[in-house]
Amino acid sequence: MNRTPVLRAILLVGTALAACGSSAAWAQSQPDPAPAAAAPEPAQSGLEDIIVTGRKQAENLQNIPVAETVISAAQLQGLGVTSIEKMSSLAPQLIIGRSGAGNGASIGLRGVSVANSSVSIEQSVATVIDGVYYSGGRALNEGLFDLSQAEVLKGPQSLFYGKNTTAGVISLTTAMPTAEFTGMMKASYEVNAKQPTFEGFLSGPMTDTLSFRLAGRWSKQYGALFTNINSPHTDFTYDSATGKVNPHLVPAANSDMPGEQTGIIRGTLRWEPTSNFSATAKLTYNSYSSNSPNNNVVISYCPPTGVPSDPSAPCGHNFVLTQNAVPADIAGTNRLMNVHGGQPFADYESFSALGNIQYSADHFTLSVTPGFITWKNAFLADFDHVNNYPLVANALGAKQGSWTAEKTLDTAYSVEARLQSKLPGMFNFMVGGYYQNNKLDFAQDTNAPTGFENSAAVDPTTRFVSVRKISHTYGETMSGFAQVMVDITGSLNVTGGARYTHETKSSVFNQPYVTPGAQATYLISTIGADQTFNNWSPEATITWKPIQGVTTYVSYRTGYKSGGYSISGLITRNTKVTDPQFAPEETSGFEGGVKTTLFDNQLRVNLDLFTYEYKNLQVDFLDSTLIQFFTLNAAALRTKGGELQLEFAPHGVPGLRMRGTIGYISAKYTSFPFAPCLSGQTVAQGCVFGATPTGNRFSQDLTGQKPQQAPEWTGSLGIDYNWDLSPGYKLLFSGNGRYSSSYSTNPFSGSALAYQFDQRPFATVDASVRLTGSDDRWELAVIGKNLSNAFIATTASNVPFTVGSVRSGVLDPRTVTLEAVFKF
Repeated sequence: MNRTPVLRAILLVGTALAACGSSAAWAQSQPDPAPAAAAPEPAQSGLEDIIVTGRKQAENLQNIPVAETVISAAQLQGLGVTSIEKMSSLAPQLIIGRSGAGNGASIGLRGVSVANSSVSIEQSVATVIDGVYYSGGRALNEGLFDLSQAEVLKGPQSLFYGKNTTAGVISLTTAMPTAEFTGMMKASYEVNAKQPTFEGFLSGPMTDTLSFRLAGRWSKQYGALFTNINSPHTDFTYDSATGKVNPHLVPAANSDMPGEQTGIIRGTLRWEPTSNFSATAKLTYNSYSSNSPNNNVVISYCPPTGVPSDPSAPCGHNFVLTQNAVPADIAGTNRLMNVHGGQPFADYESFSALGNIQYSADHFTLSVTPGFITWKNAFLADFDHVNNYPLVANALGAKQGSWTAEKTLDTAYSVEARLQSKLPGMFNFMVGGYYQNNKLDFAQDTNAPTGFENSAAVDPTTRFVSVRKISHTYGETMSGFAQVMVDITGSLNVTGGARYTHETKSSVFNQPYVTPGAQATYLISTIGADQTFNNWSPEATITWKPIQGVTTYVSYRTGYKSGGYSISGLITRNTKVTDPQFAPEETSGFEGGVKTTLFDNQLRVNLDLFTYEYKNLQVDFLDSTLIQFFTLNAAALRTKGGELQLEFAPHGVPGLRMRGTIGYISAKYTSFPFAPCLSGQTVAQGCVFGATPTGNRFSQDLTGQKPQQAPEWTGSLGIDYNWDLSPGYKLLFSGNGRYSSSYSTNPFSGSALAYQFDQRPFATVDASVRLTGSDDRWELAVIGKNLSNAFIATTASNVPFTVGSVRSGVLDPRTVTLEAVFKF
């Protein structure tokens, strides 16, 4: 298939979009002066309908057989939810942790998640923006910006999405152009991180049939949410070519973390020449940077004597970490480490061109959704997490820290087409197809604390490199899907469908250089695999609406996530060609629920229950002694539970909205007999040596144990209340509390070492107060997040080169933001 014309067309549409959007913004006349303030109208009471598009069409949430949490644009703005990981405060069964390394995130839902350490592994909870799938966890860097709505669809969603949705979907819908000319300017300042943010948009018609929207945001942190403890010191390397020991000054690194800076601009064009045809194109450029990919990683647990590699290193449930810079003379020889002069950094940049074409006739609707996405991620980080490693020089006189520099480039384009019937009889159908082509390129230089350099290296850029990796994966996905809908009666509906997926991956894991002093452990080698995966994912649902305002349903669902080849680990002398391979993840189970709207549209009560079996659950393991990642499969996992959602808007108290959730999860491995052992785990703690399917090695049996990110109980309670003050003013209050019981932050902790990886029960409170004019032209706000300053770890692993120490990715501490908004 020749893909060049498709790609060229998408790019041309995107370029035209940006140019037209900019010119239209300047061409519009100034808005009429704001009318004089009038007496405020009474606040509305009762619940409003929630229209969702998570299943690729506009539907009333209360009428569809899907468990879903919907977060409106007003809720996102009211509580300052500016990034995807902050959505978990409004969807408690969702746990999201950002990472600069690996695949970029650990996203868990209903007790199912993957670690963030491998660049090759996809999330079990997919992220979809405007109907287009984003691979891995890098979508977290896209931020929540100029959205109309965010939806969290729970459970497998194979029929409506292209791939990798075994646990659920985060679906984000960006704002569309408006029928009338309008705009917004926002300026905010976060006090603790000293972070100004500027945001705005222009939107309106260009002609009778063409409209545009142009939006942008910029933000930069000048202060710290996490404190980086480091100081200048001297490292020593042993030159294996000359036998000399050479000193290297380690300069001070930036003390402010995360040190984030973001910039994003999006242009949208929408063409509607007739009432039944529309075409939309969106072009987005996004950049994100921080002072380290480990900007939120702290040593959360260490033995009583402290971190073995540096007992003075910060350790505990605090917001203090250690990231060192690379000596200037070492960084100057290496293209990856010298991007910012040897200072730790994380830089992400993306470009996307997304489209949607809709045609509606009397008896069918056709939609086509093309997408082109490319992103690159580069970083340099200190991975021993201590200030001076090791404390004592080795026998050769070497004494050196551990840095890793990496660059990843991912490019994907996809197209989905679906035909939905609207026949007058009892039978209807949906049929469609999906295609995606993806290329992932990966390069990494590791300067592990072996203390070796090689002045005789043929390539001078490898002089101080312990191991160099240059790898890639090329993937192609084709799938077809169909669904039949039968209205047996006016209140009883039965649907059944399936998706067939054919996927190929070609991977090469190349380790072209290993310093002579490390070749006893690591191997110069090239391995890889060509893989083919085929899958059928059927589902069936019965929906019954016994009376108005009540919807009940029961579903059988299946899900599939493709296998692959881990290209970001390390090839040791014990590595076999098949070791990096991992099998597809599959799930099947049942889900049922009831959705009600009661008391004259004042109370909404939704309950969902589920039980699913996962086969070959994909997990990633870090061997902290070899710094080797293994992506492998847990044989079986069962997760079951439910969630109760309530929303209340009484007629007697106009302007009041209350919402709450109570969630329960029971998740455990039903079979995981040969799981890897953790650093320092003893025979008494379940680590035994013996025969396994991959040869003789140490392993533990985790059957019956909990996976990571599976809190038994979660809950939330939110309130929004609008007061009409004196004529011309309104006061808006929004508050949201979140509770989570304890959970493990590592998929291999088991019961013996659970205390090292345990996230304690916590409660957080977010709140905002807004003063606005009655015409909604301006707002002044104060927004507080995590006001309880809770320490919340999302994922964890052993600290490299240590025994018994744990590093954790942690959510932000308390933040307070001042905000001003002007609309026109």
